[in-house]
Amino acid sequence: MNWQTLLCIAVIILWGLWAFLFKLGSDEIGLKNALFYAYLVGVFISLGIVFYTFPNKFEFSKGIIFIIFATLLGFAGTILWYFALEKYKASIVTSFTALYPVITVLLSILILKEKISLQNAVGILLALIAGVLLSM
Repeated sequence: MNWQTLLCIAVIILWGLWAFLFKLGSDEIGLKNALFYAYLVGVFISLGIVFYTFPNKFEFSKGIIFIIFATLLGFAGTILWYFALEKYKASIVTSFTALYPVITVLLSILILKEKISLQNAVGILLALIAGVLLSM
């Protein structure tokens, strides 16, 4: 097994545990309190990352604009995910929303002109079918 596969498996396990534990915690203390504690911890982690990666000079470029929008969209999606998780089954919400890479793949094909294999295309199609079945 190569490093790419191992890293991806690690991410899947960490994100799976994160969603499961958040569901347990938010069911116990409520969404508002869960968000408070989650983002309080996030502030400290973020500060550590900011101090570690602090640039020698500030720049302004198209890349920075992309990062700012990506972060705003990511937070918006996460907040909507929290609300969905509060109201609905974690097994359905997490599985269905885990299809978000399909958007990345489609945009990468259309805008970045990336190529995918037939096997990858079939996998994406099956993932979309799974999403439809989950939503029923």
